[in-house]
Amino acid sequence: MVDMDPTEISTLSELAGALEQLRRERSLSLRGLADAAAKLPKQEERQPALPKATASDLLNARSVPEAETVVTFLAACGIHEKQALRPWLQALERVATQHQRRPPGTVRVRDSRPRMLGVHAAIQTTQLPECAQSGQSGQGESALPLYVPRDFDAGLRTKLTLARQQGGFVLLSGDSSVGKTRALFEAVQAVLPDWWLLHPCDAEALREFTAHPSGRTVVWLDELQDYLDFAGGVPAGRVRELIAAGLVLVATCWPGEHSKRVALPEEGRPDRYANDRRLLRLADVLHVPPTFSVHERRRAEDLAGTDRRIRLALDTPDAGFTQVMAAGPELIRHWEQAPAYAKAVITAALDARRVGAHAPLTCGYLEAAAPGYLTGQQQATAPPTWLDEALRYASEQLHGATSALIHAPGGMGQVIGYRVADYLHQHALRVRRFEYLPDAAWHALIDHHHPDDTQRIAENADARGCGHEAVILYRQLADNGGRKEGSTVSLAHLLAEHGYEEELRTRADNGDRAAALRLAHLLAEHGHEEELLTRANNSDQYASISLAGLLVEQGRVEAALPLLRTWADDDYRASIKLAELLVECGREEELRTRADNGNWYASIQLAELLAGRGHEEELRSRAERGDRAAAHRLAGLLAEQGRIETAIPLLRPYADDGDWYAASRLAELLAKRGHEEELRTRAGNGNWYAANHLVQLLVEEGRVEAAILLLSSRADRGDRYAASRLAELLAEHGHGEELRARADNGDQTAALRLADLLAEHGHGEELRARADNGDEHAVSRLAKLLAVHGHEEELRTRADNGDEYAAFWLAELLAIRGREEAAIPLLRTHAYSGDPRAANLLIQLLAKRKLLKELEREVTAGTPGAVDALRHVRRYASNEQVADDSSS
Repeated sequence: MVDMDPTEISTLSELAGALEQLRRERSLSLRGLADAAAKLPKQEERQPALPKATASDLLNARSVPEAETVVTFLAACGIHEKQALRPWLQALERVATQHQRRPPGTVRVRDSRPRMLGVHAAIQTTQLPECAQSGQSGQGESALPLYVPRDFDAGLRTKLTLARQQGGFVLLSGDSSVGKTRALFEAVQAVLPDWWLLHPCDAEALREFTAHPSGRTVVWLDELQDYLDFAGGVPAGRVRELIAAGLVLVATCWPGEHSKRVALPEEGRPDRYANDRRLLRLADVLHVPPTFSVHERRRAEDLAGTDRRIRLALDTPDAGFTQVMAAGPELIRHWEQAPAYAKAVITAALDARRVGAHAPLTCGYLEAAAPGYLTGQQQATAPPTWLDEALRYASEQLHGATSALIHAPGGMGQVIGYRVADYLHQHALRVRRFEYLPDAAWHALIDHHHPDDTQRIAENADARGCGHEAVILYRQLADNGGRKEGSTVSLAHLLAEHGYEEELRTRADNGDRAAALRLAHLLAEHGHEEELLTRANNSDQYASISLAGLLVEQGRVEAALPLLRTWADDDYRASIKLAELLVECGREEELRTRADNGNWYASIQLAELLAGRGHEEELRSRAERGDRAAAHRLAGLLAEQGRIETAIPLLRPYADDGDWYAASRLAELLAKRGHEEELRTRAGNGNWYAANHLVQLLVEEGRVEAAILLLSSRADRGDRYAASRLAELLAEHGHGEELRARADNGDQTAALRLADLLAEHGHGEELRARADNGDEHAVSRLAKLLAVHGHEEELRTRADNGDEYAAFWLAELLAIRGREEAAIPLLRTHAYSGDPRAANLLIQLLAKRKLLKELEREVTAGTPGAVDALRHVRRYASNEQVADDSSS
């Protein structure tokens, strides 16, 4: 019989033949297999078994076997190790899925093409001068260089293995050209070779797939930000459904893109990333360092004799290994040493990308913007072919890998525009951060940008203090209906801020609700009572409510009441304020009437009023008539009096009807009275509050193990709250090993709590080991621990190696020690990479030191909070000047 390699098995008969061959080699009969299985160690409290009938079915290919059966058969034949079992289990998977329906637009993972998935083309040594001179042919070099194993590969593959079992979302975060996509490609090929792979072309294609998902599919989202920034984005709920359905999503993202999307918005600003923040919370994130570690370079050295590209990258000390492989440093030289017109075109493209133009840039934009980067003499003497020659230079491929400007195809032989190379874009973000866009570039963007980019460019213009340009762009958005609600709010804010009061009035009069609201606030701020009254009489609800607020401030409550009554049924703000004023004015009957008519805010105020007077019977009467607010407050009153058993039945029907407040309060009272069974029943029905309080009850009774068992069961089913609470319990009660095991198996809440625990107890060495192994929570806690103990040098070393947490805490340490001048440039570096904490601290320090010029540079760079900080410092400086003038 010919030896059967399990990696070559693809049919049920081949699998049966290979297992039969293995049985014969081990000289085992069917009875012998059963006896050997009976002697195997227990698995999850169960004794493995392999009855003769089951073994016979397996060896005669009667049906596709269960994985457990195959594992038991192999173990009975002496194959136990995971490494040896893997090819057999992969063979079983191929057999089980050979008839699976192919989802539209997919290929098998093993058949996917790396370049199509976003893996950078590698530098070609045949195009290097030294290779051409020496006559090296380069033949034998594959399209991709040999893969240099990364330190984080094991963690990445563990995350994918877990996702394969229960669905999941794995995200690699790292700068451009650091090897994210290649590492992800290699890991998916190794862990999920027989799954289908879908690489959606845009967010719309992804949304279409989520409507009818197919099992055992990997969804490949290289450069995740491109999907999130597409009109409509990717709803977090759809991604959650894909994970629940057992699919695996894999993605890459730049750190700055990730940081800005998970950060909370500034107060008063629209929360445009609310969906993205929810979506990214579903991801298991792994950070890819910007440079090779010592161990990775050693592995690269082992491969350098086989692939000259690896040798070249190792021998280029002034740039990172992966960046050299993608010709990154050559891109920078190509730009910096470009002829004047080509440099102007490339720089105009880089600046457009810097301020939010993600779509391909048209020739029209480049032609209109480039003059802003040229001197008057260069403009006057430009040859007729300047643009064609500049584009030819800018799109020239370097070492066969990439070009400064990349053609965007519009069909066969058609170019619709140009994209900038990612590596060059990230470099430009740093070196041009403080450079103003010339007026010509802003005007060209306004006239030539893609509609999908309007929102981003408008936000960037606003953040950079370019109010006029921001108004024009938001006006385009509002008038064209793109993201209408957010754009009209932003436009109204800008119109008020920059003195476009007449346009604000016109828009308000034409039915723009955001403009009407902002105008009403503006008129109230300036005390323009007459105009507010005129607008209120013309049925402007915002004017009515703002006028009411102004009257209340003046003590004219009776005059405010009619205005609020008019809109209380349509506007929650009016309803809330009216209910409060009715209590304040002692108008109890009107309050009662409104509550009887179903007004929730009046019901709340009336219930509070009755409870304060101790009117239990009226509260009960109202609760029995279906007044939810009365039931809530009566239950609270009874609980305050110690009559918990009387309060519980009041809350049950509301809790069962989906009332979250009643469910929460009921669970709390059940726990206080020790009603464990009801709590357990409610927790089993998916009641989060009941599960929470049941755990607390068990802990308070000293039954910590029972609480851990309950939480473990829920955590293993994907309950993130349970996982978080479990991690806390394991840490609090000394279950360090189980906490470590969960952390090592990819449980991020366990990893976070373990890192906290190690930091609390000063276990720096283990924290270092985990940090160096890619645990981002350990990286964060280690940096803070080092700062607390004043280890400046180690923080600096880690910051120099790209650790943004170390950079932040080093800056904190320097600021505390009074060395703010040293902290500021450090913060800049990481603020520009998208770290919101670094940006926030940077602005605080600049404002504290009243560094107006520096703040102006940050406004130019679009650093969050810089515009407001600059205004504040200027106002403060102006007040000081006035005070000085007065005293003199």
